[in-house]
Amino acid sequence: MPRDLAVVFDVAGTILKMYRVAKDISTGCLMEKVITSDLIMEKAGRALVVPQLDPMEVTLYPPDRLLSSIFLEASIEISCCSTPVSREKAIEIVSASQARVADVQEVYSAVIAKCQSKYRTTGVIVDADLSEISHTICTSGTPFSGLTQVLSELQKIEADLYIASGDSMRSLLCLVDYGFQLDRIYPVSSPERKRNIVVELKQSYGTVVMIGDGLNDLHALKAADLGVLTIQQDSHPLSCLFQAADTVIEDIQELPQLLRSNLR
Repeated sequence: MPRDLAVVFDVAGTILKMYRVAKDISTGCLMEKVITSDLIMEKAGRALVVPQLDPMEVTLYPPDRLLSSIFLEASIEISCCSTPVSREKAIEIVSASQARVADVQEVYSAVIAKCQSKYRTTGVIVDADLSEISHTICTSGTPFSGLTQVLSELQKIEADLYIASGDSMRSLLCLVDYGFQLDRIYPVSSPERKRNIVVELKQSYGTVVMIGDGLNDLHALKAADLGVLTIQQDSHPLSCLFQAADTVIEDIQELPQLLRSNLR
């Protein structure tokens, strides 16, 4: 097979099995096993704000400290939104919010009690209509079984491997240990940015494959030469994802044979 193949992976729920906990700031309730994109998409004006910050660092601060004083010291970006929210608006909302460090500490503690790994991230969902932080959220993830072998097999068929993820580069750095090249990791990628990455790669490769599991992968799945929806995370994908994808897999270990069969 000629070296003319690019394979683009989403991360959370695609190559890593995720455990997420969110806190509804208005009610104080913790929400386990949430799907971040679902929380965002259920209401217009919501956006996920991701700081370059290890959630473990937040445990070092007093619980009553304003969360804004920590988040604004880090570089923050918007990775996903239900309707357009500017970075400037998100910073304004975070700056004015009365959310406390404890609101992140709670979700972090709940996550690491169930899933400890090098891959962990935190963020907040802002609501532009309310001009407030609606949720804090923390995530940890471990590789699905067989991932290392899958990536090795893809390299044997001379596929160039890419990452397009909504998470921060700080969170994604651990993926270098699995053979991903740093310059082929695209962090803080919105759904539109994921699509653009696929479109840009199609200018350099004969075939571009996108593998994803969530709504934030929808546009990229449509844009790819081969869109692969994975349901291994069991996140109950919407029908529009099944319609956007060319094929569906239940286990990431199916991918090498799928590509060999489809790309001969």
